[in-house]
Amino acid sequence: MPRSPNLRGVYRNDLPARAAYAEGAGIYRIVPAAVAIPRDVADLVELVRWAAREEMALIPRGAGSGMGGGNVGDGIIVDLTRIGAGGIRLEPATLRAVTAASVTHAALNHAAGTHGLRLPPDPSSGRFATLGGMVATNASGARSVRYGSVRPWVEAIELVTAEGDVVQLARGSAAAEVNGGAFQRFERDVAPRIRDAASLVAARFPRTRKNS
Repeated sequence: MPRSPNLRGVYRNDLPARAAYAEGAGIYRIVPAAVAIPRDVADLVELVRWAAREEMALIPRGAGSGMGGGNVGDGIIVDLTRIGAGGIRLEPATLRAVTAASVTHAALNHAAGTHGLRLPPDPSSGRFATLGGMVATNASGARSVRYGSVRPWVEAIELVTAEGDVVQLARGSAAAEVNGGAFQRFERDVAPRIRDAASLVAARFPRTRKNS
């Protein structure tokens, strides 16, 4: 095991901590190598850059309510629930909300409800599911036939790339407009191939209300 990262948050590789994060809501049980709970975005950047140097896999995790198995793994579980905890800024006039990934669906709708608003997709775990996890899994629920899944309701997102760059992606913006080596490489090496195959992608893309 490499030397531990220099975090201000929590980093543990003892068996009790690892066992506590070995399961999500699904059927899978995989004991991770360690558990990291970064305190803020700067802490997360430090962790990501350390993992890149040490060639360690990171598994991001919110509430662990996803059933598909994406919240468990044999690398390092990154519990993101402390970053921006409780951070919600409502903009009722523009029907927008700016939140932290750790905010739950229930907390957002409780705050938005005072203005007669809500985020319509409603996964069964919405009482405790985090918005970051909902976006990552394209969560939906009983209202998905009418309102679709959560991804179309997202206008922009801030993320940390595998190189430790903090970038913001806005719907409709080109990868070339985003600062960060990963997106510049995408625009150079990947985007042209996607554009060349646009007609094939359109023809074969599933005609479903939800596609993850």
